Amino acid sequence: MNKVLSLYIVGLLLFGGIVLLAGCSETPINTGDPTPGKIELSGDVIKFNSTAELDSFLKDRQSYYPSAYRGGVMMDAIVKTSGAVAESSSGGGANDYSQTNVQIEGVDEADFVKNDDKYIYILNNNKLIIIDSEDKRIISETELPENLYSANLYVYNDKIVILGESNEESIYFMKYDIMPQKYYESITKVLIYDASNKENPVLNKEFKATGSYFQSRMIGDMVYLVAVKYADYPVRPPMIYADKMISPAIYYFDNGEEQYNYNTIVSINVDKEQIVDSQVYLLGYSNTLMMSENNIYIAYQKQPYRCWGWYCRDDTYDKKRFTEVVVPLLEGTLKTDIENILRQRISDDEQWSRISDKLTEFFKEMKDNEDMQNQYQDMFDNIQAALNDYDARQLLENSKTIIHKIAVDNGVLNYVAKGEVDGRLLNQFSLDEYNDYLRVATTVDLWMNSGRKTYNNVYVLDKNMDTVGSLENVATNETIYSTRFMGDKLYMVTFKQIDPFFVIDLSNPKAPEVLGELKIPGYSRYLHPFKNNFIIGVGKNTGENQWGGTSIQGVKISLFDVSDFNKPKEVDTFDIGMEGTDTPIMYEHKAFLLFNDIMVIPVSEITSRNTGRYGYDYSYWDGAYVFNVTEDGFDLIGKVKHDSRSSSYYNWYDRASVTRSIIMDNELFTISNKFIKVNDLENSLKSLGSIELPGDNIYYPMYANRGVAVSEPMVK
Repeated sequence: MNKVLSLYIVGLLLFGGIVLLAGCSETPINTGDPTPGKIELSGDVIKFNSTAELDSFLKDRQSYYPSAYRGGVMMDAIVKTSGAVAESSSGGGANDYSQTNVQIEGVDEADFVKNDDKYIYILNNNKLIIIDSEDKRIISETELPENLYSANLYVYNDKIVILGESNEESIYFMKYDIMPQKYYESITKVLIYDASNKENPVLNKEFKATGSYFQSRMIGDMVYLVAVKYADYPVRPPMIYADKMISPAIYYFDNGEEQYNYNTIVSINVDKEQIVDSQVYLLGYSNTLMMSENNIYIAYQKQPYRCWGWYCRDDTYDKKRFTEVVVPLLEGTLKTDIENILRQRISDDEQWSRISDKLTEFFKEMKDNEDMQNQYQDMFDNIQAALNDYDARQLLENSKTIIHKIAVDNGVLNYVAKGEVDGRLLNQFSLDEYNDYLRVATTVDLWMNSGRKTYNNVYVLDKNMDTVGSLENVATNETIYSTRFMGDKLYMVTFKQIDPFFVIDLSNPKAPEVLGELKIPGYSRYLHPFKNNFIIGVGKNTGENQWGGTSIQGVKISLFDVSDFNKPKEVDTFDIGMEGTDTPIMYEHKAFLLFNDIMVIPVSEITSRNTGRYGYDYSYWDGAYVFNVTEDGFDLIGKVKHDSRSSSYYNWYDRASVTRSIIMDNELFTISNKFIKVNDLENSLKSLGSIELPGDNIYYPMYANRGVAVSEPMVK
């Protein structure tokens, strides 16, 4: 009976198939002014010569779905060391001070908080706020343009660069239509302020580019930004608005994407306040941007065609799967009959109708014939195994990550090459450039009828983006939770129920290998180098729940000793709070601060959980833990409290939740959206005052304080 059931299941697969993947004028696209850098075109990159070419390309290749059904585009950026020490640049300021936690020294990353040796610059409540760190007071509040959001900033000498986006009304004309059509589109804005007078910053220059702002980087006085716009129809190519309108050159890669987006890259000289270069690349659903000192890498995972029910446009995949996998494995007259039908010049519907008739006759005959069932059992087993293998290979091919490399030289952009690797990136730390090699860590996660298949890979690509080395099938059935490339080593954490901490050797780019592995409870979501042979991990602890599974607990900080690459050790740990306690470092590395061996961990800590009338009532403590870090572990200096509250909502964010911290000489500034606390690092965190930040009175139910703050003195 089981054998008959098995045959009928396969029969259903054969019958129904398994769906797994499923107006412009002839106007040249001018390159505008200034002239873009010279592009050495390869066989992979092609330039559109007119809007008509672009129009035809998108019309032929774009998906059936309108843009309203599309998801947004997310980009992360990559950088490489942190807590950089800066020397005082003006009289009366701090001798040394921390700056934004980045990954690549010399490549700055935009944030909503920046500082120099004397001033703190904050974007808050649609204002640019400048704070005198010595006097502990706000010296100016500058209103930003209305509806500017996702704003971040850079500071260069006495200039402040603010990048954000807004929605603006535009019009376009349908082909041969006299009446304009209104639409709203995202615009990326770059505002350059002269802040030589800190009490009265003046807007000097404004640039705009069509598309949403996602990421940027700054090297010296050069800002590189990326704006992303869905390539909708009718065609409206991206534009840049400066002293005059610029139409950047548009390039594409014939990868057969399911969705296309314009990725507009613009380089701006902040000192001269002018655009140096701009180019547009028509890419897939981009999700990661990484920049080294010499190259920009834009990475995205292929988006395979998937359909459900009436959304399906065609059955190309199913037909190919049937004819290439199933038919060659059929036996006897069934195979001969179906092959004859496939040779006939008839419509697909008629063809499948005749095949269905043959399959129906075959299965009816086999239903009560045990000998026939036994005869064909191996055939169906082979077919099912071949289908599983085919689906796995197709899923793997269609879930590859594509990485494009664009060289930068003092603002000039030049496309280099593209590469492909299996799997998906976790975040910005999945990519790293070292000695002209690009190292990549990915997770392969395939969902098939035969079950889920998960494993992790490491790849090394040369300067031409060709894969020269690989390490595959690391930590099967687990996914990457964090990575950190340091020199010729990769430190990687995977997780399912425990935290395997891997040390991977990349000294031979052609032969990566695992040197050591450490299995411990919990996991790290962020890894940070400490001295030469240590790694700090920030994540969550885990424990066993009442059902024998794994439960996530509070924040866990770990110190790993990797002086012996073959035997990494967890030297020390520190646990904060109970289940639900969180830290923004889990999601944003810029929230982490390590400076002169002082480590600051912002947390929203759940201190108690009690049963309320309609559920649980939580007690929260918002602030920062401050440690002195040595090779022996973590020494808690104290805690800086911003607020405490009670809530029936299971959330960690509040206006008083600390999101950033800065050290200037011996003073610690912890920053929330509500205020800045200042404490003395040399005097047991004695309070040196606080600065209240402007805020709104809008009621946010998700983040509302549900009770009176408990009386708990701030650590002195």
